[in-house]
Amino acid sequence: MGATDILADILRLPAEERARLALELIRSLDGEADADAVQAWDAEIRRRGDEVDGHSAESMTLDEYRAHIRRRRAARAIR
Repeated sequence: MGATDILADILRLPAEERARLALELIRSLDGEADADAVQAWDAEIRRRGDEVDGHSAESMTLDEYRAHIRRRRAARAIR
């Protein structure tokens, strides 16, 4: 059975099963996590958490964020 046949079979599956298979295929392409990257992300998460706790992070409410997104979409539509 070739890849084309397998794909045809997969496309007949319900969306939830296709999504699960897609996730597993993507995971199969990932290599081992780089230990340095994991440590770097942990440090970044701590740094950002400290900014939020220290009130030095720039933040916005959900309503402000939605308005921001609407403005960006409108600006793109004009281009």
